[in-house]
Amino acid sequence: MARATRIVTALAEHPFPLGIVELAQFVQLSPASVHRILVTLVQVGWVEQNTRTAKYRLGMQAVGVGMVGLVSNPVLHDARMFLSRLAQWSGHDAVLSTLVGFKTVQLTRVAGSATEFIEFEPGHPQPAHAMADGKLLMSYMPAEQRRWLYEAEPLRTFTPSTITDPVTLEQEFATIQERGYAVDDFERFAAGRGIAAPVMDTEGRPIAAMLCLGKIDPAQDAEIVQQMLALTREMSERLKGAGDLPASALDLAGPDAGDGVAGSAS
Repeated sequence: MARATRIVTALAEHPFPLGIVELAQFVQLSPASVHRILVTLVQVGWVEQNTRTAKYRLGMQAVGVGMVGLVSNPVLHDARMFLSRLAQWSGHDAVLSTLVGFKTVQLTRVAGSATEFIEFEPGHPQPAHAMADGKLLMSYMPAEQRRWLYEAEPLRTFTPSTITDPVTLEQEFATIQERGYAVDDFERFAAGRGIAAPVMDTEGRPIAAMLCLGKIDPAQDAEIVQQMLALTREMSERLKGAGDLPASALDLAGPDAGDGVAGSAS
């Protein structure tokens, strides 16, 4: 089950279909193991294979389940109220996001009056290492999971400010943990910055990230952070009180420590 989940997650992370060898590299399993698991996933409809290229993508079963989740999930319904308050107060876009593998996925979004980021499609993945919400959620990962990321594929540069050096990124994660929020300074988009705060579960792990995104003046950071931390605490308490608190966003974010690696027989 864990290996099948890793394969489905890898397909969700990447916008284009992947071949068996590519998938094996990303999930650090042998091509033979990946092929055996894909056969089962295709049979149940979670994965589809292109008959011309022989590459694989998420199947309609997975797409349908995801769309139902977006419509019916109580966390998203509650989040929109809090995001609206943040967007109205700050003037910038307010987003709730989660991790899918090592990509951050925006689940719902409320545009601010000063928005510069008009286009939005729920489910569109963004590189976690270059976004405030992604860096925030990654900072709660066990270090061995992040090391797996650095080995799986190179960290892509998007702007001159993108952090791609693992050592520097680890220092950034330590800073995030110390202060309790994350900032990206034009690391993904040259036109804007992001600030993210965690929505926590009862064990102090993030179930999602709240992101404020736009042309944010650094002089406003402290005030925005204070507002966001208050909103995320209130949202967490509301979910706890209603019994709707989900599992942490980190539960399926990466491979288990010590799990199989590329070239293994199983």
